[in-house]
Amino acid sequence: MPTPAEIIAARVNGTYDELYGVSDTESSSFDDDNSTLVSSVSSAVPSISDDAAFPTLKKAGTASTSTGAVSWGPSMKSPAGGNTPVLGASGASNGARSGSSTPKFKFSTIQEAFSLDVNDQVSVTKPELIRILTAIKSETKTNIECTTSQHIKKRTFLITGKADDVKQAKRLVIMKLSKPLTVTFKVPSKLRSRIIGPQGKVLKPIIQANDVKIDIGNDEFADETAGDEDEDDSFSTYVNVTVTGYAEGCAAAEAQILAIIKDETKNLATKIQVPALIKPLVPAALNDVVSKYSSLDISIPDFKSASNNVLIVGDRETAKAAKAEIKQVLSTLEAKVVVEEVPIPKLKHQFLPIETILVEDNVLIKLPEEGETTVKFIGERSRIAGAQQKAKQITSQYKVEVLDMSKAHKGNLQHVRAVASYLNTNGVLKEIANTNDVVINIPDNKTLAKKDITSIPIEIVSKGDEAEKVKNTKKSIVSVVNKITPDQTLVITDIDSFLINKVPETIKEVARENKISWVTLGEYITLFNQVTEPEESEDFDDFSESDNSGFAKVNEALNQLRELAANLKSVVLSVPSNEQTHISGYKGSTLKNILAGAEPNSLVIKLHSNGNESSEDEVYLHGVKSDVEAAKKEIESVLADAKEYADGFTTTIPIPSISLSRLIGKNGANMNALRDEFGVKLDVAEEGDDKEKKTEIVISGSKKNVDLAKTKVQQLTKKWADETLVRLRVESQYHRRMIGPNRIYINRLQDKYNVKIRFPSIDFDGSSTFADAPKSKDEVTIKGPSKGVTKAEEELKELLQFEKENGFKENIKIPTKAIARVIGKAGETINDIADGTGVEYNFKRDNDSEEKLGYAEVELTGSKSGLKEAIKKIQEIIEEIENFTSVTINVDPKYHRELIGAGGSAMKEIITKAGGDDLPRNKYFRLLSIPNEGTGSDEVVSEGPKTIVDKVIKQIKDIISLKEASITEEYELPKEKHRFIVGPSGSIRRALQTEFNATIDIPRPNDDSTIIKLQGLPEKVEALKAKIAELVKDDWNVSIDVPQEFHALVSERGAIFNKLKKEFNVEVQHGNLTRQAAKLSSASIPTPPESAFPQDDEKTKFTIVDNEAVEASAQFIPWRLKGDEKDTEKAAKFIQERLANASGATSIGWLYSKNPSAFSKIIGPQGSKVNQIRKKSSTFITVPRANDKNGNFVYLVGTVENLEIARAEIEKLLN
Repeated sequence: MPTPAEIIAARVNGTYDELYGVSDTESSSFDDDNSTLVSSVSSAVPSISDDAAFPTLKKAGTASTSTGAVSWGPSMKSPAGGNTPVLGASGASNGARSGSSTPKFKFSTIQEAFSLDVNDQVSVTKPELIRILTAIKSETKTNIECTTSQHIKKRTFLITGKADDVKQAKRLVIMKLSKPLTVTFKVPSKLRSRIIGPQGKVLKPIIQANDVKIDIGNDEFADETAGDEDEDDSFSTYVNVTVTGYAEGCAAAEAQILAIIKDETKNLATKIQVPALIKPLVPAALNDVVSKYSSLDISIPDFKSASNNVLIVGDRETAKAAKAEIKQVLSTLEAKVVVEEVPIPKLKHQFLPIETILVEDNVLIKLPEEGETTVKFIGERSRIAGAQQKAKQITSQYKVEVLDMSKAHKGNLQHVRAVASYLNTNGVLKEIANTNDVVINIPDNKTLAKKDITSIPIEIVSKGDEAEKVKNTKKSIVSVVNKITPDQTLVITDIDSFLINKVPETIKEVARENKISWVTLGEYITLFNQVTEPEESEDFDDFSESDNSGFAKVNEALNQLRELAANLKSVVLSVPSNEQTHISGYKGSTLKNILAGAEPNSLVIKLHSNGNESSEDEVYLHGVKSDVEAAKKEIESVLADAKEYADGFTTTIPIPSISLSRLIGKNGANMNALRDEFGVKLDVAEEGDDKEKKTEIVISGSKKNVDLAKTKVQQLTKKWADETLVRLRVESQYHRRMIGPNRIYINRLQDKYNVKIRFPSIDFDGSSTFADAPKSKDEVTIKGPSKGVTKAEEELKELLQFEKENGFKENIKIPTKAIARVIGKAGETINDIADGTGVEYNFKRDNDSEEKLGYAEVELTGSKSGLKEAIKKIQEIIEEIENFTSVTINVDPKYHRELIGAGGSAMKEIITKAGGDDLPRNKYFRLLSIPNEGTGSDEVVSEGPKTIVDKVIKQIKDIISLKEASITEEYELPKEKHRFIVGPSGSIRRALQTEFNATIDIPRPNDDSTIIKLQGLPEKVEALKAKIAELVKDDWNVSIDVPQEFHALVSERGAIFNKLKKEFNVEVQHGNLTRQAAKLSSASIPTPPESAFPQDDEKTKFTIVDNEAVEASAQFIPWRLKGDEKDTEKAAKFIQERLANASGATSIGWLYSKNPSAFSKIIGPQGSKVNQIRKKSSTFITVPRANDKNGNFVYLVGTVENLEIARAEIEKLLN
């Protein structure tokens, strides 16, 4: 029969049913029979009949030692007797108390039950036991009951009294009646510092609460065989933890330490090396694994990345399982992969669809490396053939032609290299490529800067057989290159190469002001004038001289670099090769610090070099004289220190102990950063007791770097020493408004005063580990420099006061059907409203009341303006919900296309007319939903505001009615007149369709059809036909077809059209050939024959040569005369006469003048003189423009007799 104390212990430990087979309800009689026993128990402590009140103690034996591999993470098993209570600071059990309710009253008396297993007990006689318990009762003023089980000899104790007294009594009972024991278990060595905590802050409370001694092994004795054999697992090495004390305390301490470890090791980060051969194929191969383990973060390297590892991060056990599967997949894939080599011309390499084939076929195309000649296809054998075929199809679509620029400008390679770079940089080549729908590839600047290149190949890539485009591209490139002649550039070579990188900042502004561009190739700077529009040419021209006034100003701006160059200096130091490591330092840190002492880009230091070539025992310095001298002294000092302190220089610096953790940083991050920056070693000297204020930091390395690191540490600690933490009480209801939308107000304060302000989170639970974290939901912390904290605190207090004075409230009613929309998904909508207006909200929800009344109330708190804006936004949502409707009508699918229109134009027009343009995008598209073609559905749906939906539906019905009553007629209209009913961007067509409520179907420009289709009501179609006839009727009276070979002469290079307008009041149009006519009119005069050029010192020369017969062309330029009928008749006669003269011209005259300015005498005021000569001699006379290529020649065309007349008249004017 169990004793009462055993029953109590069993019930509070949850083992009553297991041991005695009695249910909770059956045990109620025990409480009734022992009412005196529990009468003094506080209601603040759960009843002894509550299974969750007192977890059982560990059933520990003698000293136990954990052996074998340890498994860390979520699946880690608790130690034997894992249900052992963990003692808190009060000594009472901290076991789970699920189900217990918060007490309403608090009493001073508590009760605690616990047991000691027979193996844990000290052997004492009954009288001695009574004497011990009596002494403890007397000392602690508690009541202790004890029973011993006859079967298992377990002693169970029930202690009643005040909390502190019960704690002391329990401690004394355990000390007097149980044996001390030692528990040993393993923990990851990496977490040793986490268990101990800063200055023992984590471990000391565990020791004190459980009255135990804890010894944690050192890292140097870590056991690498105790854990998993995973080289990437940072927790795979272990140290022993030894806990010495009494059974209950040992078990509790072990549980607390393992809880820390479990939390730290629940996740695993590991990696798997991927063989380089299969790396590109891995992403596709691992798709299934990634999908299977979606809870893990699996990072697979891209085939272009430098990484060769698959990274796995997540739950430890899941990550291990995924790693095993990935290894298996990689092994299988590697066995299947083969490499096939294919010879493919190098020009075709750029067209190989490497990424497309990798994605679609999981085959990598690897281009040949230096020394290789074949392209490699890497993948599974079954896939490679298809990939090769696809690659062949794609590359065969492209054609590459090469234009060598090196022959331009008589082989002036330096100039041509600069031109090539310039055209590539300023986008001229790109524009030519876009115009002709080709790709232009040109050598990069690095290649162009090489002085030994002999050719400058420009690749022109076209798709398919597009020879005409390639030809036009060549012409455009040649033309542009021809225009940029050497005399239009200025080459500057006297800027020191060390200062070349300063050229852009030096000349940028002056170059922009003078419209000058530049390129830099090596040590050459070439200045250019802006490029004009390209004209086509067949081959590269020679060049002629021209003036370039802007270059002088740009060149003058470079004088400051020339002056700076005079202040440059080069020094070569003799330093043995093995000593140059002192100059470099750890990871180049010493050299970086030396260079940091100079202005950026003002100093260069090259180790193992003399400036011209490699030299093992020399160091080259070049830069601004003062910086070179300073660097030289620094280097000499570093070398001297290296000799003086052969074993390295060491110094110590005391820092406040409170700053030590910040100096070390998380996982030593800050110390590592200092080490990398200065190339020194930092160690923490042995810390003293807690009373000491300072901790010594030992810094070792080269003296210069140690001094720099010491200064940096002093600066940091000084900054941290000035840091202040202020805790400010701010009621939580004001937090949102003080923070502001998107933290705008707080961020502004933080930036202004360089402080960190923390507000508690909405779900504050006090679990934050940050030292400056708020300790309650009504607390705000400010951390930073003392002055900044004080200022920020003042502003926060002012802001709080303002908010308190502006904490107005409003209650609004929201219809039940609108509540979900007002709140939004996961509160998104109401939170957006609150954030945007700075108000707080509180829903007063009651399902019964809402169902009865049909609405719910929400209380808003904020400023008057914020409340007004928030209420407005909520009312808009309510009105939208109440006004929402959905209408479905059945429409024959044959009319669906009419409702949609070209590119959705009809749908947009319907919605616009209904007033739906201002709706948000997601609501806009719901206004009109038409089934996709082929679905078989005839339901057209409109959802949205009722007024808009009604208008949409009405328009749909009207359109259908119209279509059902409409007819379609074909109307023949010449192709060239289609543009008259289309208009700019289709404007005329839209206007006609709107005016006659009809549709006009016009063939596309590449369609030879001349038939347009008109659809609408019969009377509307007839009216539309009449309107079209009116629009396309001819508006010219006379049309003359001028052969294109005579157009330039007859038009007098375009001048004749002004004459026709002024003298005859007639305008001339050329229809579809307007552009060609303009091109012919602006064509340059022919190149003069050799005989036309002067002999010796002739100042003028007139030469007549035969006009070679020109075959009659089949191409004509129409001259359509618009104006009064009489005027056009006169103009036609005039044009016919000129055409007759042009066709009857048998000779060409060339008038050469050494001084082209004399031609102004021939022209006369406003062309009066030359017009008189033209009229008198019936010849065509063309005087060159200032920028014409043959500017020294006047060009004449006519009969020999007429040319002689013109010659005589011209000589009179010139003489």
